[in-house]
Amino acid sequence: MRSCAYVPKGGVGKTTSTAHIAVSATQDHGLDVLVIDLAGTQNDLATQFGIADEVTDPDAPISAIFGENWSFIRENIDDVFDRMVFATDEGPDLIPADDGLGAEDNNLANVPRENRYDRLESFIEDEVAPQYDLVLLDLPGKEDNITINGLFAAENVIAPLRPGEFERKQLENLERELALIRDDEDHDAQPQLRLVFATMVDQTTNLADEFTDSLESEYPEIAGTSVSESANIGNEQAAGQTLFALPDDELYTTGKRARNAYRELTTDLLNRLDAR
Repeated sequence: MRSCAYVPKGGVGKTTSTAHIAVSATQDHGLDVLVIDLAGTQNDLATQFGIADEVTDPDAPISAIFGENWSFIRENIDDVFDRMVFATDEGPDLIPADDGLGAEDNNLANVPRENRYDRLESFIEDEVAPQYDLVLLDLPGKEDNITINGLFAAENVIAPLRPGEFERKQLENLERELALIRDDEDHDAQPQLRLVFATMVDQTTNLADEFTDSLESEYPEIAGTSVSESANIGNEQAAGQTLFALPDDELYTTGKRARNAYRELTTDLLNRLDAR
């Protein structure tokens, strides 16, 4: 099963949602999960899982799969995939972002279109699928060649949205983009929007209520539980762990609510994938 968290905007909770859904899928559902960070050189997922210092200079970077030499590397370097992957303390494995992604994004612009967007999909089918039940992609908050590779590779798209009219419009843009990918004659990709939900929700504001109500009204089949804003989320990111790493007595009420929401969202997503 392949899924990505994406809307064409940063700061909406994609990385946080990816990490928490990955942990819940591992701990609550017993799945072998791999998370691939394609969102840039900040390595936010490595920071989230407390392994940023371990991944600063990977000898087998994920950016290599987008280059012209990947087939040679794969055939001639022993255990190259295993060298890409880092274990986390909370269950999921992680392939971190690296500094080469920006250069490979530029290089892809020179590749004929019919060969430009299938590189990540081929990597997942050849290397990831035989070893993992679920792969989650964290994509950049912008439409570039790496992002489009991710959308072509993903069977299922998860859209976390911070409450706001601009973010709501971005969801409409995403739907149009997915439709274009499904209609692309050079590829057979059929990504579907499977789950939309509000993040960083301040339960005390009317805006949050109106936003979540609109999602439930317009997307009744795929709208998921809203995730409360909580100081616990930022604090634990800085500490290198998710909300699942804390016992109940160390969480605020908002933190418990957010963790429960991620559990519900994960169960919701997996049930929908099983029902396909």
